[in-house]
Amino acid sequence: MIAEFKKETGLVLGQVKGATQNFREVEQMDSVTTLPAEVSASVSSLGDQARDFRAKLGYEVTFYECGAETAIGEALIAVDQSTRDVAEKNAPAGRMKLMNFFKRYPAPTRDNQKALWRYLASILTATNRAKKEAEEHLDRAKALESAGNKGEALTEYKEIYRVYPNTITGDKIRELQEQPR
Repeated sequence: MIAEFKKETGLVLGQVKGATQNFREVEQMDSVTTLPAEVSASVSSLGDQARDFRAKLGYEVTFYECGAETAIGEALIAVDQSTRDVAEKNAPAGRMKLMNFFKRYPAPTRDNQKALWRYLASILTATNRAKKEAEEHLDRAKALESAGNKGEALTEYKEIYRVYPNTITGDKIRELQEQPR
């Protein structure tokens, strides 16, 4: 069972590596792409296998025997889920998943993990930059809206949504579009 889990982890790691162009680092939010459906399914299957493995052998045995593989599996899940969140216009959710991953696994423990961790860190950095830029637009949008300049405020909210898409801003845009100007 341990050997099979280690083998499967290596296979899925290879699939994700290929799908991400060897964990090519992300520079901007708009270059974040989701994993192909078949690779995403492999990641989900690996996650299920890891949960089953932990349930059968216990957390201590799993950590001792397959700690590195468990960390890789969690990293692959973070890639799959965070990139999907960003693609679904929910950058805050993707960013939060990455932050939670790095709280649990702040640094790779093996050389074969380093590129994957750099890739995840690059996505987190891109989302952090986008969040910061969106916050600057948010201050302007709120000021414009409170001054009664709804059209200009709407333009700022649209820019926020472009750089850091999220449901709250999407709702605000719809609200302002429905109001008479």
